[in-house]
This record gives sequence, C-alpha cells and structure tokens, in this order.
Amino acid sequence: METFKQTAANRRVGGTKPASFSLVKALSGMREATFRASENRQRFVLTAKELVTLGKLINAWKDVVGLQLAAKTCPTRLIKGRLYLAVADSQWMQTLVFLKARIIEKLNELFPEMKIGEVVGKPGVIPPEVEKMVKEATWPDWQSEDEVPMAELKDQELSEQMRRCQQKLNARLKGLEERGYKLCVLCRAAVTRSKNGVCAMCVYKTREDNLLKARVLISEMPWLTLEEVCEFESGLTIVEFEAIRAELLDESLNLIQELAADLSLNYDEETAARMRKEMVRSMMLFSGCMPDEVDFEHLNTQEVPDERWHAYLAIKPGEPEC
Repeated sequence: METFKQTAANRRVGGTKPASFSLVKALSGMREATFRASENRQRFVLTAKELVTLGKLINAWKDVVGLQLAAKTCPTRLIKGRLYLAVADSQWMQTLVFLKARIIEKLNELFPEMKIGEVVGKPGVIPPEVEKMVKEATWPDWQSEDEVPMAELKDQELSEQMRRCQQKLNARLKGLEERGYKLCVLCRAAVTRSKNGVCAMCVYKTREDNLLKARVLISEMPWLTLEEVCEFESGLTIVEFEAIRAELLDESLNLIQELAADLSLNYDEETAARMRKEMVRSMMLFSGCMPDEVDFEHLNTQEVPDERWHAYLAIKPGEPEC
C-alpha cells in the first residue's frame, strides 16, 4: 500500500489545490442528499461554510492517505474537530483504525486551522465523482518505465536528469492514452481526443493558414465569387468570405485617401495612375464587378464606396484637394 507517499502536493504550503469539476459535482450531490435527509427535520445538515471545508478535505484527501485508501474512504462531515468518513466496507474500516494517528497528523500539517483531533469511520457509499477524481489521479509509475538510451554526457547528473524526464514523459503519455488521449498526428506535442487525431491548436493553425491563402487569392483577384474561391480553398464560409472582402476594401480605401492627400500636395501622374488603379480594385471588392466595368467618367455617388472619390479624381496639377 502506498499510503502517505510523499508528493509535491503534500509538501505544498496550505495544501490548497484548484477544485476540479468532479469535486464540484460531488459536493453538489452531497448537499442534495443532506437536503433530502433533512426534509422531515426542517433543517439543513450541510451549511455553505461546511461545504467549503469539506471541499478542501476531499480535494486533498488522496494526497493525505494515498490513492488506494482514498478510493475506499471519503470525508463527509467535520464537527468540532471530529472528521467523519464514509468507508466502503468493513475491511477498510479495520485498516483505518491503524492509520488514524498518521491521518490526523497529516491533516493538521495541511489544514492547521481545522484543528482535527479525531477521525471516525462509518460504513457508507463513496460518491461516484470522488471515485472518478481518484481514478484520474492514478498514473503509471515512471520508475517502472524502461530506461531510454541517452547520449553520454560529461555531466553525469544532467544525463541522469534527462533520463528521468524521459521516463516520466513516457509514463505520462501512457496514462493519457489510458484515458483516451493521444499525441496530435501533426505537431506531436499536444494531446487530443478528437477522432482525426488533430489537436485544437493545429486545427486553429490550419484554419488560419487556409484563411490567409484565401485572403491572398481575393486580394490578387478581387472579382472572384465565393464559389470560385472555394475551388481553390474549400471550406470557406460566406461570413469569412465577406469579412475578408470588407477588410481588403477598408485597406484599399485608406490607401486611396493617402494617395489623394499626396496628390493635393504634389501632383504627379504616377501617383494619380496608382490611385485610379486602386479605385478599380476597390470597386471590384465593393460590388464584385469586373475591371472593365468601372467607368470613372460616369461614376454615381451612390454606387461608389467613398463619396469623396469625385473630389479626388478632380485634383489637377497645382490645384488643392476639393
């Protein structure tokens, strides 16, 4: 039995650890059970303060008594320094008798403010959520893993540390595989339970890469429709398509405004031609028209993305912007 095996959690000051979802469910179930049991007596059995205290004890219980005993016992009440436990069967009741003194000592190390002086075991049912917590905490022993051949280093201590790290990593991966996880087939760094074996980060990165490719495609050929873009980058949605077009249009309009400001200060034909070319690109992004359908001589204010275009096009050499 690995009862009271020293762990990092044992040595942590205060013994406080994040509450898991299983713990929250276990406490909720206990509270509902006490409500049902107290209906005829018209009083609450577990107060909110007691639930918080009980949650701390259950959360740290496997670190206090070890995984084996934690699977068969569970704290249920703490009244004036007396801790009550639900015990799965009579065999563990007998085992508990021999371990009470050590349990009290460890509890007072972790929770001195509770001032626990007695532990009382009673036959009871271990909540399924608590059993799940204990099971989730059970991992393969890394010391039982085969030693991985490592390159010989001059620093023997460093070499030994690397060997232990590899054994611990192998044990960790084995434990994750027992819980349905596996290494991502793409990055081989994160774990996942997805059917295709790809982790969320790789899915996100792949999607971002595809969106970037679609953005480049639309930027170079702004007249393309969604269906035409999907022939190159499948999976693009109408929302993503319109968002990319809107973003490119905004960038294009800002560039046109900057070019018009430059023209108003120092007119030159090259800048004017570039502005008109960018206007054609904006019109394609704005309306989806083809390049030859843009007629600057008959622009309708209601049909252009920026009503200031007429003023921009009217800028001549030596004339200020309208």
